[in-house]
Amino acid sequence: MVKKSFQAAFAFFAVIALMYPFVHEVSGRTAIQRDLISTLNANDAAALREWSGSAESFAAMLYDRCLRTNGGRIAACERYRTPGG
Repeated sequence: MVKKSFQAAFAFFAVIALMYPFVHEVSGRTAIQRDLISTLNANDAAALREWSGSAESFAAMLYDRCLRTNGGRIAACERYRTPGG
């Protein structure tokens, strides 16, 4: 009986551990989409939907592109900056 309880607990925590990276990515992507939705043009929004990397890397790409486009003026690119970024 105790052995089955430990096995069930182990299985539960194993499933949680395996699901965490996927849930984390989906929540990160959703947060970035929500924060950037007003700043993305149609091409950037389509690119985000097709982006195979992390949501954070997409936001970093937008921020870097903005800096290059605007000659390094940080104020012009604040809208692309994410928390912790």
